[in-house]
Amino acid sequence: MSTSQLLAALGDADPAVRRAAEDALVALGPSALPLLLARLLDSDVPAFENAALNVVRRSGRSAFRASLDALREAAPGQAQRRAVRAFTGLGAAALADYTGALGHEDPVVRRAAVSALGEFGKLGEFGELGKFGEEGVAVAAQVVPLLGDPDAEVRRQAVSAFCSWGAGVVPLLRAVRRGGPGAARAGALEALAEIGGEAVLSARDVAALERLVRIKLPDDVPSPLTCCHLSWIAVSTGDQGGVMDLLGLSDPRRVPFAAGVFAADCDGHGGLGADPLAQYRRVFVTPELDGWTLVVGAWCDPADEERAAEVLATCARLSARYGRAQAYWHSYQNDGSAVLVAEGGTVLRRFAFVPGEEVRHLELGAPLPYEQQRRAALGLPPLAAVRPDVDDEEDEGEEDDDWFWELIDLAPGLAGHLSLDPRNVDGRTPARGTGCLALTGYGRESGAPPGALRL
Repeated sequence: MSTSQLLAALGDADPAVRRAAEDALVALGPSALPLLLARLLDSDVPAFENAALNVVRRSGRSAFRASLDALREAAPGQAQRRAVRAFTGLGAAALADYTGALGHEDPVVRRAAVSALGEFGKLGEFGELGKFGEEGVAVAAQVVPLLGDPDAEVRRQAVSAFCSWGAGVVPLLRAVRRGGPGAARAGALEALAEIGGEAVLSARDVAALERLVRIKLPDDVPSPLTCCHLSWIAVSTGDQGGVMDLLGLSDPRRVPFAAGVFAADCDGHGGLGADPLAQYRRVFVTPELDGWTLVVGAWCDPADEERAAEVLATCARLSARYGRAQAYWHSYQNDGSAVLVAEGGTVLRRFAFVPGEEVRHLELGAPLPYEQQRRAALGLPPLAAVRPDVDDEEDEGEEDDDWFWELIDLAPGLAGHLSLDPRNVDGRTPARGTGCLALTGYGRESGAPPGALRL
């Protein structure tokens, strides 16, 4: 078969035909790669794309020159993304080529080379998996100048690479912070914060960050609380210190409002690694917002299996002292909502709606007036004070579509009615005081979450 026929076979519906074509193209060597890569950049057939990338990967270092040329020629968009996948998949055999490309004139090439090197650390190519040997540190040292690259995307990729390499590069990054190069110092600080947080920062760096915060705070204004999965407790008071004491929060550190929201969003993605409780270590406590103090973080989720019972008791205590306290969870990805409302020491209502999950055991109290008002506005009958068991409700799961979407956004909707819709908090919201990040009991036990804050 000719090269063109083999390339056509890479998109065949039969996996056996595709594998045979891959084998034949690899056997042809580098001569087949320019045409293959040109077809890859223009392809919109997933089967062909995957098979073509397999050929490039199996070709190893011999595919470097052709992959580099394709990357330089690729138009921005899908073609460039395919070219990057081809270029970065050549494996450890191309290590010297990747390090050589770190100084390339094209920032797209520099970024892709850093990306490839960053993956090596994850795959254990620089020593035993989970460790980072001398060879890895030597490679990382060559990436240091790109922490201060003129191109912002290259700088971000360099920081990402150091983060993927982890604790093994902390001494190198500390050396950059002390002795430069100067352009790389900011990137080194960001990487250190992402790898280990304050625990790996020098006292001088911590002091510098605190000075930066002090400079920014006088002009700080509230901003919308937009997190992928937003959990918060709202308390009808401006007594930030009293709320923190009652909640058992400690080690408060003042931060600009947007930095607090960013931290809460990042922390909410924790719990996916070795420590499933990592997401509960820290919360953002807002300044007083139109008469309310919000405590933001996964630790506040009223429907979370780990936290539900304590959040219920906490809101009861908060409302006994301050009159009203509410807890909410809302997914900006339409995964559902949960609400908890307490007044005068009594929990009036707890309700959760998570499509596809059984959460009825969490429900407490009768439907709130707000829920009945929303039903009426949609032309739906009122909710029963005591909902029937699943077996007694014939059309369970087939509720009106409008009510489905109402429940998806129940948390911010109810919060806007009873306290504050966090999506609508902005510079026009009356504010008094300064927000802070504080540790929970989980954080005191395990330490503050790592990660750089956007100051």
